Amino acid sequence: MKTHLETRALFAGYEPSENHGAVKPPIHPASTFVFPDAATGAAHMETAYGVEGAETPPENGFIYSRLGNPTLSVAEKRLATWDDSDVAALFSSGMAAISTTLFAWTGPGRALWYVGPLYGGTQHIIDDILPSMGVSVKRMESLDDLALMTEEDGIPGMIYLETPANPTLQLHRIKTATEWAKQKTTDEHRVIVAVDNTFLGPIFQRPLELGADLNLYSATKYIGGHSDVVAGAVSGGADAMAKVFEYRTFFGGMADPWTSWMLARSMETLAIRVERQVSSARKILDHIQTSPGKPIDGINKIYSAWAEDLAGAGDLKSAAIAQEQQANGGGMIALELPGGRKAAFAFLDNLKHFKLAVSLGSTESLAEHPASMTHAGVPIDEKMRHGITEGLVRLSIGLEHPEDLIADIDCALKAACEISKECVDFAELA
Repeated sequence: MKTHLETRALFAGYEPSENHGAVKPPIHPASTFVFPDAATGAAHMETAYGVEGAETPPENGFIYSRLGNPTLSVAEKRLATWDDSDVAALFSSGMAAISTTLFAWTGPGRALWYVGPLYGGTQHIIDDILPSMGVSVKRMESLDDLALMTEEDGIPGMIYLETPANPTLQLHRIKTATEWAKQKTTDEHRVIVAVDNTFLGPIFQRPLELGADLNLYSATKYIGGHSDVVAGAVSGGADAMAKVFEYRTFFGGMADPWTSWMLARSMETLAIRVERQVSSARKILDHIQTSPGKPIDGINKIYSAWAEDLAGAGDLKSAAIAQEQQANGGGMIALELPGGRKAAFAFLDNLKHFKLAVSLGSTESLAEHPASMTHAGVPIDEKMRHGITEGLVRLSIGLEHPEDLIADIDCALKAACEISKECVDFAELA
């Protein structure tokens, strides 16, 4: 009998009978592991470093925690189960996961093509670091540009995208990239499609099932979900992941045992946490709209990844993408307020239940100002191109009661309204 994903993932990677019956996995802080004999040690090390003709080592053996650790293995198998992938790799941060993946699959002769907007740290690597290493970078306005490419444009080594994108929740159709990449891939040149799936996670969007090669996360966010761990993750097929594991081994960016244990614990509650966050986000969106896609007075624009909101705003193309590849619109919202930075800061400074902090996907609701915080280092023209205005605020919905979050937003909007002079009758909103 086939079990549901939530059931399969709960104990994935761990067997109590192999650990004295302990219902939870232990933490293995060891830096190094004892070999039973010299021949086994040689087999492990030669295999790890790709020595030709190496003997096959015993399964489940460990060498050194930079190469692998029992606690890390439990968490990685658990994430691979959630993603239904061959394997998963955990990293010390989301940026470690992203940078390692980019370095592994791009280079001279393997160009990077991407669509924005992107998280500010990712944008910096793509704009400043990869070109300095001889990587050709091409920014596309949309994935539809792929159909317009000619022989003069060449073929990329990787297509990279975030969807929903940070911070304006712009959607990109994953299959547009994966279908094009499949057509252009040859035996000599593979086109890798990498999707940053941080905003929806493995419950509400599954890029690998849509043909993506690599699925990336800031695991600090929904996977960790408690603002008490910093981590990153990549999952995918064994062939695409082999280079990611190789580069992680030599860059040394793997998650440590304590982080791995925390992630394994957090993944046990992943589904129930995100379901509550999404339910609350939907109630908040309904409250701050006169109808789907139509913001109340005092808000210039609502950025939402929900199909009904996108359709209500007249963005039928994005609504169709959401229906095709998402279970729902997730727990993230962005609001553009009249009055620019002053109004945005007034809104943020008058929140009581939302915490003014970067990051997202946690048990507590968070709010931030992308233009001056998460995307402070992004060039102004790139911000404007993607709607990252001075009046934009980003909200991550947590586990508080939705009515309290709604009251908090109403109070903060009133403060922002006094700055922008775009007043609202908040008594009617209560």
